[in-house]
Amino acid sequence: MIAKARGFTLVEILLVLVLGALLVGLVAPLGVRQVEKARAQSEWLTFQREVRSLGLRAFARNEYLTLRAAGHELAWRADGGDGGAMTFEQLYFEPEQFVTFNPNGIADVGFIELLQRDRRRRLNILPAESG
Repeated sequence: MIAKARGFTLVEILLVLVLGALLVGLVAPLGVRQVEKARAQSEWLTFQREVRSLGLRAFARNEYLTLRAAGHELAWRADGGDGGAMTFEQLYFEPEQFVTFNPNGIADVGFIELLQRDRRRRLNILPAESG
């Protein structure tokens, strides 16, 4: 009696590899899209936090602070001369916008508009009125 060899044929192995590659090819773009959405949301939250903290900074230092949003950059400068800047990949400010925070921490405009991954967004800067 001759013993039969056990194992997979080359065709079976190739079929499994092709099916695996096809699955990866279909699922990978979804994963990349989710990562991009998460980055965009992270930048939006960072942007919100920074703008709100600039109003608090103007109040704490009792000085005017000017914010400039243009392109992918957010820059600010205080009367005292110090300032800073942030660059974003997913956020785009169009047109160029300026906001001045007075020594009370109140902005001279109500909002900043921007484009986030082909989606228009607006950050309200002025505090909500109670009444």
